[in-house]
Amino acid sequence: MAKISKPGIYHIPIEEYHGQCTDGPSISSSGLRTIFTKSPAHYWCESSLNPDRVEPEEKEAFVLGRAAHHLLLGEDDFSTSFIMRPEEIAGKAWHGNRNECKAWLGTQADAGRTVLKPDQLEQIRGMARSLGAHPLVKAGILNGQIEQSLIWKDKVTGLWLKARPDAIPNDSGDFADLKTSASVGFDLDRDISSYRYDMQAALTKWGCKEVLGLEMESFSLVFVEKKPPHCVDVITLSKEDIAEAEKDLRIAMDTFAHCLETGDWFGPSGTQNDARWVHISEWARKQAEFRRDFLAREIANRSNDNKPTGADYLAAG
Repeated sequence: MAKISKPGIYHIPIEEYHGQCTDGPSISSSGLRTIFTKSPAHYWCESSLNPDRVEPEEKEAFVLGRAAHHLLLGEDDFSTSFIMRPEEIAGKAWHGNRNECKAWLGTQADAGRTVLKPDQLEQIRGMARSLGAHPLVKAGILNGQIEQSLIWKDKVTGLWLKARPDAIPNDSGDFADLKTSASVGFDLDRDISSYRYDMQAALTKWGCKEVLGLEMESFSLVFVEKKPPHCVDVITLSKEDIAEAEKDLRIAMDTFAHCLETGDWFGPSGTQNDARWVHISEWARKQAEFRRDFLAREIANRSNDNKPTGADYLAAG
């Protein structure tokens, strides 16, 4: 495929999207978030721009997430990207013939297909049932142009940016992104902050403006549990949080450009070469004080004599 040289909306395979599909260096939401939350060194280690990159290990959770997106969002190339692991091979149970299993897995890898276990497909079916019953999903929150890539140039650095919303809405500026999760509820607040989904939303807003000429009105995350009961939770990010995240994107993009120009992909410590001081938080100190008091009381209460404890010696100086 020819390299993309004009800003626009493109339907390209996910593998090309995560590679270098443009005629110059490009970066997506995951790369910018890695630079900002970890370091340029962490980004460069697995970057498609790095000729000596370390190939990231594809964890089972990521495999399930990718497969779920294909089926739940209605992509039509599922059978070319994924295949179910057979119960039997060459007339024997799956684990009954290691050589045959290895050869079959090699064939699927050569064809670019990811192998799914039977229980993973059952998980996806359970998620689909729960999503289909949710009122907002019924109302079409995940409807639109599926897995289209917004690609444009940053006016400041001249470098390419990429965003890939799960669905680009057909008749509004209300975007939604599907996420699989271990659990829903209050834990999601922490996950949103940890994975910086606000930065993902901010990049979608940026691409929506640059490529589509539209203002993004809202950005919601549709979470579904990977395991039964496959509960669903829909969370809309605040406009204030997205606006703050735009500032983080800007400095991450400037850092990306600087590192490309200098070849200096620095780590979390930056230019600091000396050991750094660390101060235990007030909360941690209070917890330690509470624990000391608890253990001292337990020793005193359980002791059969009046011998002084180590804590008593410390208190006495």
